[in-house]
This record gives sequence, structure tokens and C-alpha cells, in this order.
Amino acid sequence: MKKSVDGLNLVIPDNVYDPAEDSFLLAENVTVQPNHKVLEVGSGSGYVSLYLAQKFPLAEYFCLDVNFSAAITTHQNALRNKMNLHVYSSNIFTAMLSRDNFKQFFDIVIFNSPYLPYADEGMLEKAWSGGRDGLEVIIPFMENLSKVLKSTGVVYLVVSTKTNLSKLIELFNSNNYLYKLLDKVSEGKEEIILYQLTMQ
Repeated sequence: MKKSVDGLNLVIPDNVYDPAEDSFLLAENVTVQPNHKVLEVGSGSGYVSLYLAQKFPLAEYFCLDVNFSAAITTHQNALRNKMNLHVYSSNIFTAMLSRDNFKQFFDIVIFNSPYLPYADEGMLEKAWSGGRDGLEVIIPFMENLSKVLKSTGVVYLVVSTKTNLSKLIELFNSNNYLYKLLDKVSEGKEEIILYQLTMQ
């Protein structure tokens, strides 16, 4: 499917997550400084990183997606919009942690997580299916975050009121992150929530 979103020309296959309210909430709230290194986990179509690269062009952007089709789509959409993104097909941080030069490398990590408490199978479903508590993917994300994030870095994490938020807060605390609710938007019977995290 071809579409134009916020001045970006995107082609999004059926098996890749289409930008939605959670994507827009994330993109509109992230601030990037010149020379920052930005990592997007779960880039999907590439919309969020491309939006940020368009708005903050003096930073460097890296994208991961476990869905190989999504990684290819992110790369192709970057070329289509004449922008440069470093794109990897990888499970959470595997591609980053296998390279010594990426350890504690990033100023900003952004993640529109699979936050819904469902156990759906399939590559497209991995974009929203977070297991029983909506935390199945967020737990390893939080546990590995400090390995790639600078001590002064900032994390932007999208979840939902359907996620087990009490367990999520415990996860923030147990991994030594300060957190604040940065913004939220209503979507049907749920609210989509954006947290900003920094290391204690």
C-alpha cells in the first residue's frame, strides 16, 4: 500500500505494521539533538525514524525490526525519501550487542512496543502481541537497555492501559530507571501511553 504521511512517501506491505496513533504519539514527542545517535527498536515501516530524521536531520538513526520484511520496508522507505537510516533485522538488541562499538552507544532509544496482552502468532502480529501481561517483549528490552544506552541517555516507550502497568512500573524500578508519563492519547476503549525513561 502506498501512502503519504507527514510529507513522507511510504510503501507498506500487508505484513508490516502501518503507522497508527501509537506511532504518531511517539514521533511527535521525541526531541533529538545534533549528533545524537538514535535507535528505534521495532521500526516497522520506518515512519517514526523517518519523521525524526526529517525534523532533526543532524542526528544519526539506527533501526531494528525482528520482521525481516519490516527491516527491508524501513530501508526502502528511507531510500524513497532520500534519507539515510542504518537498518538491521534483529531480535531486540542482538545486532547491537554483537558489536563492541554499539555498547552504551545511543543517546536515545525509542520503542513502540508490542504492548497488547495477547499471544498472537505471525510476523505482523509480533508488532502488537505482548503475551499475557503485554510485557513479554518489554521485559527483555528493559533488561538489556543499559547495554546499549548511554548513562545520560533517554528512552521513549509506548504502552497501553491494557498492558499490566503495575508490573511495568516494577520493571522500571528493578532496572533502575526513573520514569515519567510524557503523553497519552485515547484509542477506543484504551489509552496509549508514552513513558520517558532515564537512568538513575
